Amino acid sequence: MIKFLGIWAIIWIIIAIGVSAFGYGESLPGVAVAALISLFFVFKILNENWSGTVVEIKTETVYTSDEDGTESQDITYAYIKLDNGKTKKIQNMGWKVGDKLVKARGQAQIKIIS
Repeated sequence: MIKFLGIWAIIWIIIAIGVSAFGYGESLPGVAVAALISLFFVFKILNENWSGTVVEIKTETVYTSDEDGTESQDITYAYIKLDNGKTKKIQNMGWKVGDKLVKARGQAQIKIIS
């Protein structure tokens, strides 16, 4: 976890130096707010711990729109039946139905254990 926090700090220091170097020093408070928001998500990801089994792989069409119009994208999701009985939907990372997955506290990666 210390490694991730160190990398996080280095990235945001580089961003702050870059903003200052290009003459946008008045934007530094905004950079600080963005850094704090990202720190919240880093802690959220690193504090999760769960284990479960992949029960279904499904491809869904996701629509996004911007000023250029609407685009569709096919995304494959894995539905994971957690040991506590709940179901978790995560973008598939090459898992197959029946794979046993573990997300340990302090780790960013999800590991296959069977």
